[in-house]
Amino acid sequence: MWLGQTACVALVLLSAPVDAAQRGPASEAAAGWEAIKEQRFGDALEAFTAAAGPDRSDPSACTGAGFAAFMLGQDAEARGWLERALSLAPGNTDASMLLGELHHRAGRVTEAIATYESALEYAPDEAVFNEKLERWRKDATSRAGAYESRGAHFSVLFKGPADETTARRAVEMLEEAYWRVGAALATYPARTLSVVLYTEEEFRDVTLSPAWSAGSYDGTIRIPTRGALKRPEELQRILAHEFVHAVVATIGGRRVPAWLNEGLASMLEPGGGPDEDTIDAGPGRSLAELEQSFAGFSSQDAHHAYATSARAVRRAVQLRGMSAVVALLEDIRRGVPFEAAFFQRISMRYQDFQAMVGR
Repeated sequence: MWLGQTACVALVLLSAPVDAAQRGPASEAAAGWEAIKEQRFGDALEAFTAAAGPDRSDPSACTGAGFAAFMLGQDAEARGWLERALSLAPGNTDASMLLGELHHRAGRVTEAIATYESALEYAPDEAVFNEKLERWRKDATSRAGAYESRGAHFSVLFKGPADETTARRAVEMLEEAYWRVGAALATYPARTLSVVLYTEEEFRDVTLSPAWSAGSYDGTIRIPTRGALKRPEELQRILAHEFVHAVVATIGGRRVPAWLNEGLASMLEPGGGPDEDTIDAGPGRSLAELEQSFAGFSSQDAHHAYATSARAVRRAVQLRGMSAVVALLEDIRRGVPFEAAFFQRISMRYQDFQAMVGR
């Protein structure tokens, strides 16, 4: 399951334009906030870079640039902007929220906790800091003393000898998925991807995932073991599904609609996912209603949402091929408005495509 944008991201998006307007920003910064509102994150990054100037002396512009880079999936650049913003204004809670989230998604749990603990000195009652710190400390506890099994492209953390066989098997499965999925999407993530194996309770506490979820990806692949070796095919399916989310994030950044993300992950499971004839989308929602994370859905609604997503992606691939879908992801990363990118790459209006998938 792909975990969509978190509360801290939404808070930055809502609060930053107001803060900028109150201080009478330069025209470049104003253009940046307008681009953020319109989700044109490539334009926003360019505008905030100009507003910050060569010395990067405006913490608001640095925060805006950090947010835009974050949404584009340019994490190293986002980190630099946000750290600069906090060096100029340590009480900048928007920058702290984003930087802590960035650290945690990259598996830097200690740095994430330290960022939020520092932010609490300036905003002790901020609910986001307090709530996430509670979860992240549990995550840190679950990782403490963890063992590690490494492959060429993955690092799998596990609790102890009882999980060692599962971890080694997970590395083998992930390495197979790396080459198979990479070939399908013409993309091979360069960084080592972190994977954490949890007990069922730890997984729910750390991810807040619904009971029906068998795994999650938020920059780190997180899996509850659930006696995984008794069902190796299911473990392989879950790991591959979550790895696809990592590849999609590499190509498309953080603006990819959930239905496209989950549909690709389902389609690229071992064996190609469920056959078209077995996909029952049921009385589900339209694609427009499936653009955000499915985390709040009931088990039945989630089943229909995944089925609808898989059907939609299959249709898109049938229409224009996988290369067109990859090009669509690349357009999204560049900040091209989704409907315009969809029309250009799939040669069909998004509204018409939704109607076709719904039939």
